[in-house]
Amino acid sequence: MKLDSIVRPRPVRGLRPERVIYVPCDLPSGLISAGLKKHSGARTDLRFCVLYTVNNQIVISGALGAPAAALALEPLVASGARDIILLGFCGSLSDPFAIGDLVSVARACSDEGTSKHYLARRRVFSPSASLQSELEEELQASGIEFSGGKIISTDTPYRETRSWLEKSRRRGAELVDMETSAVFALAQSLGVRAASLQIVSDELGSGRWKSGFSDRLLVERVRSAFFPLLFAGE
Repeated sequence: MKLDSIVRPRPVRGLRPERVIYVPCDLPSGLISAGLKKHSGARTDLRFCVLYTVNNQIVISGALGAPAAALALEPLVASGARDIILLGFCGSLSDPFAIGDLVSVARACSDEGTSKHYLARRRVFSPSASLQSELEEELQASGIEFSGGKIISTDTPYRETRSWLEKSRRRGAELVDMETSAVFALAQSLGVRAASLQIVSDELGSGRWKSGFSDRLLVERVRSAFFPLLFAGE
């Protein structure tokens, strides 16, 4: 959908990506950033995030949260990107999902303020069925276990109260992150494909916060599930 916006994204000079992989945040060890620095052919610093060229695809490192996601992605769509793959970390709101689980997001509820500027009347968004199927087939072919799940995206992690938890569950949410619903809305609005793979990094379902960002299992899961997509052909 073409909008008559006063401020329009400009293509990023020298970049003509067909596929963008968006990684909003890294593990505390800097594992993903270290791999990107090692394998990238070029680097572009956009101040709030870094773009790496890796095997003819662009990887966004940084741009945490829905507004930053839109700021980073729109210029790349203007540069020719047609596929957006979000590789992120999420919180579990339900018992079946535990730290280290890999989830292919089947639906995203909006609790952030960005998606409404792309699709004003929508509050629930879906990935591109074809791109999601392609990713899931790659995971299955590699013997990587994953589950489907429903996520809610929020701008304010420190306002995830017990009442918010119950309200989110009533909406069908099983997981929480900060970007997926906005990325899906942006993609649908601009006519490109998007999908989201998430690794559960913390648990909220009991009403207490259990953080697992330093868990060894996350390192293993990033290496087995994210690295093949980031560094395909290496």
